[in-house]
Order: sequence, then C-alpha cells, then structure tokens
Amino acid sequence: MKPTAPRIFSELAREAFRDATRRRIVPIIAVFALLSLLAVNTCTSCAGSSRIVQGGSEVSVADVSGWTGMLMMTLLSLWTMVLAGLLASDHLAETVFDGSANLILARPVRRSEFALARLAGALGIAYVTGALVLTVSAYLLHIRNGVSLGAAFSAELACAAGAFVVAALAMALSLHLTRIATAISVLFFVGAITFVNIFTLFGRSLGGVGHVLQYFTPPLCTAVVVALKPWIAPVTPAVDPTIMILKLVFWMVASALILLATFRNQELGN
Repeated sequence: MKPTAPRIFSELAREAFRDATRRRIVPIIAVFALLSLLAVNTCTSCAGSSRIVQGGSEVSVADVSGWTGMLMMTLLSLWTMVLAGLLASDHLAETVFDGSANLILARPVRRSEFALARLAGALGIAYVTGALVLTVSAYLLHIRNGVSLGAAFSAELACAAGAFVVAALAMALSLHLTRIATAISVLFFVGAITFVNIFTLFGRSLGGVGHVLQYFTPPLCTAVVVALKPWIAPVTPAVDPTIMILKLVFWMVASALILLATFRNQELGN
C-alpha cells in the first residue's frame, strides 16, 4: 500500500529531528541552556529579599520584578529564535550539497514535503530547548515574583512563531550562501528587527527606511513583549495586538512559501 502524505512527512520529520540531534552544536546548546537557567535562578532568587535605592528612596526588587521578568523572557525568546535560525542554516543545504536529498527525492517524495520536514527537524531541537528554558524561567518568576503564567504561555507561543519565521528564512537563504554567511545573516536579521521593534513598542518612528521596516518586518521582539503586557501593567506598549498578530501570521506563511519556492528552483547535484 502506498504511504499517505502525512505518513511520509512524519517519517521525514522524525529522520530530520534525529539528524539534528546528532549535530555538533547540540552539546553547546545544552551548555548555554543550563547557563541560562542558572542565570535566571540567580536573578529570581533575590526577589523580595533585596532593596535598591532610587532617587533617595528604597524600592523592593519585587516592585520591578515584572519588568525584570519581561526582559529575561524576551532575551531568552530572542535567543531561541537565533538558535532556530542557526540550526536551520544548513539542515537542508547540507542534504543538497552531499547528494542525500537526491536519494530521498528519487522516491515518491515531494520537494515541499522534504523541505518542510527538514525545517520541522531543526525547529524540533529549538522548540524543545526553548520550551524548557522559557517554561522553567516562567515557573521561577511565578513562584518567586508572582507574575502570571498565562502571559508566559502567550510569550512562548509568540517565540515559537518568531522562531518559525527565522528558521524558514535562514533555511531558504542557506541554499545560496555558505553556513557561516547564513549564520551571520541570522544574527544580523534578529538584531536589526529587535532594534526596529523596540522603537515600535515605544511609539517612536524611525523615519525613511526605518519607518518602512517598522511596518513590514516581522514583530519578533514586539510579539513577546506584548504577550507579557500583564507583567508590566499599567504600562501599555504602543502596539495594536490585532495588527501584530496578523503580521506574525503573514510572516509565518510568507517565510514558508519563500522556503518552498527557493527549494523548488534549487538545482540538485548528482
């Protein structure tokens, strides 16, 4: 009996995930994840037990815990997005250059299925790592600083969406650039978008090209901060949540289509 499309994709995705776990970068990821959790544990353990002097008056660390938690969760989310991009930077390209893609596509496998499966494999590692770090961090912030877990869950969803966009674009770019060039592009892309998003959050316009970037680039950082809005109340980011969600969904679809179109036009070696 001929395998169904979902079954083919599932098998390809599992194989792509296994390939991702064998990457040399995985132990490095594990170390960074552990260091991140240790840093969060250290930062949150002082909540409520320390006081800082500001303007001649003492302020409890707990009073600014929401802002501290928002900054930590945002940085960890951006780290997860960069990680997804780095993992995807050669996860498909490597199979093209070593010829293994040819062997798989010689079977009844569509290019779209193969490309999306490789993307799923790379994202699997990033999602597992990001979910672990963000969930543990959110739990520590909740029990020590009293912030809501609902907002943290929304931030994790925003992070997952942003990681998808970065990974899909990185994977498409990797078909034309070297691994190092793609990795540098990922770092620059996430950094530049974050810079633009920060201005957007404060309701400031960059003007010129910056103004265009504010409206048409993916809200990678913005989405996470808006999701954590309950943590920094009564301050409200100057962003329309509906438009932000629509932009994020648009970029998820667009990045996937860019990847599929790029791979469809890719010449495979013998």
